Amino acid sequence: MSSTMNKGKREKLEEFIKKCSFFDQQFAKLKQEAYYAMDLEGNYIRVNNVCEELTGYSKEELYCLSYNDLLVKNSFEYVDEVFHNTLNGDLQHYECTIYTKDQTQKELEVTNSPIIVDNEVIGVYGIAKDITKFNDQKLKLQESERLHRSLIEHSPDGVIITQDGRVYANNEASFLLGGEKKEDVINKNVQDFIPNIDESHLIKCLKEAEEDGVASDLYEEKFLQLTGKEIDVEIKAIPTIFQGNRAVNLIIRDITERKLAHEVMINSEKLSVAGQLAAGIAHEIRNPITAIKGFLQLMESGKSYKQEFFSVISAEINRIEIILSELLALAKPQLDKYSKKDIKSILQHVVALTKSQAILHDVHIQTSFSKDSLEVLCDENKLKQVFINFIKNAIEAMSYTDGGMIFVKSEKVGDQSVIIKIIDQGPGIPEDILKKIGEPFFTTKENGTGLGVMVSYEIVKQHDGEVQINSDSNGTTISITLPLSSSLTS
Repeated sequence: MSSTMNKGKREKLEEFIKKCSFFDQQFAKLKQEAYYAMDLEGNYIRVNNVCEELTGYSKEELYCLSYNDLLVKNSFEYVDEVFHNTLNGDLQHYECTIYTKDQTQKELEVTNSPIIVDNEVIGVYGIAKDITKFNDQKLKLQESERLHRSLIEHSPDGVIITQDGRVYANNEASFLLGGEKKEDVINKNVQDFIPNIDESHLIKCLKEAEEDGVASDLYEEKFLQLTGKEIDVEIKAIPTIFQGNRAVNLIIRDITERKLAHEVMINSEKLSVAGQLAAGIAHEIRNPITAIKGFLQLMESGKSYKQEFFSVISAEINRIEIILSELLALAKPQLDKYSKKDIKSILQHVVALTKSQAILHDVHIQTSFSKDSLEVLCDENKLKQVFINFIKNAIEAMSYTDGGMIFVKSEKVGDQSVIIKIIDQGPGIPEDILKKIGEPFFTTKENGTGLGVMVSYEIVKQHDGEVQINSDSNGTTISITLPLSSSLTS
């Protein structure tokens, strides 16, 4: 095309733009996009204010430039092709990169259309939009997702991403769910792997994570493998973003073998405790039986025997009964014996029962109870047995120190628990003995069975409480924590 022809068409284009109200409207200052018009050689002949803001050039400077003067080098060939397609009468929509006046790169979304007058193309009309920030965000999102996928793929744990119920999984999760490769489980519904949906905690965790952005605690769940086999897993649900939308990350670990090993260990411990208990029972009962047997043999032989033999035999039988009754106390109390009781009234009764024994040993019991009414769900007689056992032990310990004070206190701990403390001023318990307290038949008393503390521990445990013993040369503190009845019903 000759320069003379182009010059004529440029003049025709300028005249057309000057007379056309359409261009006056499109190039108004309020427009947010960059509007421009170019001649057949790509030179700018009309631009709006946004073009100045976008490129950093003034209108006068832009009228001395063509589109090629703004493009980065690797865009020349592509944009030239698009420009000539527009001159052939085609609407073109594309993206390109330009340099601004200060050499900053910007990403543009461009639409070019031909200006046609009298059935011939005399120029190009264009709209450009800055999408630099959008592309930066897109690149960051893509990089974030790439990193996310990499972390998932290389995780030693099974990882499942659920979105709208559908599953994306790494190889570890696929193997755990009974697949040979991750494609075996991808796009399946997460509910396909839950054996009993009505009892599953996972559905609630998924909803809280996806809708509320709340991560779950680590908890145990049952999963159903592709083969139909149920497995025990440890699972945590974490809210995440996947492909630009909300999703949930599920970290899962197979704990089937761990649970089996734990059960074996518990059974082993039970057998060990049972063996230890049986040995203790045999030892404790053999002594009185030996005495009874000896006296009976004397009586059977026809030799003379004295009346006091009967009192000795009766005493040994009583000892056997005491041992057996304390062993029976280890059995779990019946639930129908449980009722709400104020811990203060229980302690007041126990102190009244033990006060006379304390006075005999020159020991004084001082109480300090919470003003609040602290009710516990309990078997009242069993708890009294616990407190009596510990207070009697404190009194006996202080009989070696010429008396002193025993403090019995109760106080509320938060909104959930009450703690009862029995503090004595005795000589304390040596560390090697403290470690053995609670073992069956371990005792430092001459006539003790060693079952009192063990029974007390078991009763507190049955009430969902715990016992802690701290001791030094200044005395011993026994702390008994019990749940308040309000915390059990809330």
